[in-house]
Amino acid sequence: MNTIDDIAQFLQARPGRVRLMGSGSRMQPLPPATATELDLSACDKIVRLDAGDQTCTVECGVKLGELNEALAEHNLELPCLYDNAAGTIGGLFASDPFGPAAAGCPDPRSLLLGVDALLANGTAFRSGARVVKSVAGFDVHKLLVGSSGRLFVAARLHLRLKPRPRAEQWFANRDHDLEQALTLLHALRSEQLPPTVLQLRRERDGSFSVCGRLTSRSGHVNAMLRQHALQECEPLTAFHVDARLENGEEVLCGRALPSTLRDVLATLPKQAPFSWLGGGRFETALPDEQVSDAVMQRLPDAKVTGAILIAAASRSAPTDNRWGTPIDPGELRIAAGLKLALDPDGILV
Repeated sequence: MNTIDDIAQFLQARPGRVRLMGSGSRMQPLPPATATELDLSACDKIVRLDAGDQTCTVECGVKLGELNEALAEHNLELPCLYDNAAGTIGGLFASDPFGPAAAGCPDPRSLLLGVDALLANGTAFRSGARVVKSVAGFDVHKLLVGSSGRLFVAARLHLRLKPRPRAEQWFANRDHDLEQALTLLHALRSEQLPPTVLQLRRERDGSFSVCGRLTSRSGHVNAMLRQHALQECEPLTAFHVDARLENGEEVLCGRALPSTLRDVLATLPKQAPFSWLGGGRFETALPDEQVSDAVMQRLPDAKVTGAILIAAASRSAPTDNRWGTPIDPGELRIAAGLKLALDPDGILV
């Protein structure tokens, strides 16, 4: 599929159940489904880049690495985390794998100004705008973020950009115990200008790391490095846990407040790898489904919300994939109503 018209014609032909695909780098968390794959990777044009307005319009199949190169020429960036430069913009926004990199920082939802999109029956629509301004009506385009492409096809995305910082430095302080890591984490969070990326990690050997990105003027960056004895490193690209799905491990993710991290870790096996980002999302890899079931039962006591198994390779029944802690009934009704309104025939899966 090379154009919006091609996609519309495909959907209007009523092909049955459809699963949207870009590079395929974010397909693993989706539950198994029998569906025709709609490959959107050929929709890969940067349609507009307005450096003065700090906005751009891209087709959904544009690679993140290619967009970053184009933005660098204008001293701009798309300030959200991603785990694969070969992944597509459409996949990044539809999956939203990380949320904000730190409290108060941008994420895909806040950077999406609008879309040119198609409903599952091929009907074209627009939501939002190409520029940064208030827009009357409902922000339907925001529903793309986290939907995994199961509500509508976002063929073009209108994005908000940010200037690249005057100075930046990535850091990684490794080989801490839990108390050392939490002390450093909370000290960094309490700064007037905290890191714009902040991550707490536990490795398989039980050691903890505090990693992140400092951005501002060079004087502030250097002062933060000295004050907190931060160890400089190359830009980080690994924000997911290293899960060994082929060995039966299961990946669980959820949301946790910084104040609950000690309690969350207490519910997990001591050798389970763990990653928490400053915006609140965490991931862990658990050894098997029995451990996952036990952890899932304990997580509500640790005040974890929205915990879900996103990769459960050891479970034989497809219905066992992607299950989690109870969801608020009102939230379930809203989700079901949106699906019914935008894709009443259940075409996009």
